[in-house]
Amino acid sequence: MPKRPLVCDTTVLLYLGRIDCIDLLPALFSQLYVPDVVRLELDMGRLLRPDTVDPRDFDWVTPITVAQEAVDALPPNRLGAGERAVIAYAHSQRGCIAGLDDLQARRLAEGLGLEVAGTPGILLRAKRSNLLPTVRSLIDALVAQGFRLDAELYQDILVLAGEA
Repeated sequence: MPKRPLVCDTTVLLYLGRIDCIDLLPALFSQLYVPDVVRLELDMGRLLRPDTVDPRDFDWVTPITVAQEAVDALPPNRLGAGERAVIAYAHSQRGCIAGLDDLQARRLAEGLGLEVAGTPGILLRAKRSNLLPTVRSLIDALVAQGFRLDAELYQDILVLAGEA
């Protein structure tokens, strides 16, 4: 299966960085796009946690500016600026996967016909691509870092990973 591009929201980058798995992204996707507003959100996060990932540190990240018109063309929603930028960009660039974890954002993106990949899904892709031997310890590390994951979804991920 050919690799496709990913446009990434803050949480995907933040949590993959926190569990030291950020380097999975260039191995799994043909290109990684990060909207300006997402980079700004991560910059603000570094004020609280200096270890917050900085997309500028990676030569495989392409910064993008998403036109406000594209964001305004989305259906009405209460999403954050980063999530709206990711969805707007992925919607304008067919074939681009939207990297989103927020449930409302994922629903809006899927309603627009977009493929969505969240942080746990990226870990599953990595295991299926033989880049990781297991995902359980990484999912546990995500949760320990503050990633919200309900018990049912946690079990579903382990079943999909063959680790239940």
